[in-house]
Amino acid sequence: MLARRDRWVPIGRVLRPHGRVGEMVVFPYLHDLAYYRQVREVRIEREDHSVQGHGVRYATIAGDHILLSLEGCGSREAVRPLIGQDLQVPRAELPPVGDGECYWFDLEGLVVYTDEERFLGRVTDFFPTGSNEVLVVRDGPCEVLIPFIRDVIIGVDERQGCLRVRAMPGLL
Repeated sequence: MLARRDRWVPIGRVLRPHGRVGEMVVFPYLHDLAYYRQVREVRIEREDHSVQGHGVRYATIAGDHILLSLEGCGSREAVRPLIGQDLQVPRAELPPVGDGECYWFDLEGLVVYTDEERFLGRVTDFFPTGSNEVLVVRDGPCEVLIPFIRDVIIGVDERQGCLRVRAMPGLL
C-alpha cells in the first residue's frame, strides 16, 4: 500500500477570524511553518462533505500560528463558517520527509502487528501529547494507544501497509 500522493491531506485548522479584512488564524499541523508561505491553493471540506477551493492571497507566521488570507474571504463574516474546518492540500505538494520520518496521515489505515506477530488493528488516528505523539489503533471495539517513540515503533512499511511495534510491558 503506497501512500497515495494524489490525495488531499490536512495541513491546518481554522481557529478564528483575525482583523476585519478576512484574515484567519490557523493552527498548523506541520512543524515547518515556512512551508505555509509557499501554499498557493487550499481546499476546505465542509461538514456536509461539499468541497470548496480557495486561492491563497498570503500566509504569515504569527508565533506558533499562521495568519492566512484566502481569495473569496474578504470579511470576518466570510471566515466564520470556516471555523473548525481543516485546510487541505494535495499530498504531492508537501515537502519531502527525512529518513526515519513520516507524515501522520501516511500512517492512517496501516495494519499494526507486534514483534511477536500479534495483530492489533489498524491506525485510525494520531494525536500529540506534549512529550510524543500517540497512534490510535482499533480492531472493532478494541482500541490500543501506541506511543510513537523509538522504543516502541520497530518499523513502518508503507509498501506493505504495515507498522510493527515492540510490545513493552504494560503497553497492551
